[in-house]
Amino acid sequence: MVTEHCLSITRACGAAGLSRAAYYKVPPLPQEKGAEVIDALNGVVERNGRWGFWKCFDRLRLDGRPWNHKRVWRVYCELGLYIPRRTKR
Repeated sequence: MVTEHCLSITRACGAAGLSRAAYYKVPPLPQEKGAEVIDALNGVVERNGRWGFWKCFDRLRLDGRPWNHKRVWRVYCELGLYIPRRTKR
C-alpha cells in the first residue's frame, strides 16, 4: 500500500491492522531458526549418547548458549533424541 497507493507507513499499517514495528521487522528464515540449536545438540549427543534432555540442556547452558528450555526441547524432540525411560523388571 505504501508504494502502490502512496500512503504513509502509519496509515498503511493502520488500514492493514499491523503495528509499525511489525512493518519494519524482517521475519527469520525457518532453517536459520533452529540450525544453531541442532548443531549444538548434535555435538553434545555425540560425546554423551545416554544423556537425557536436562543434562544436555545444562551442558549447553554451561557452554554459554542463551536458548531457553522450550526451544531446545522442541528441537530435541524433532531430532528424535529423547530416550525412553527404562522399565522395572
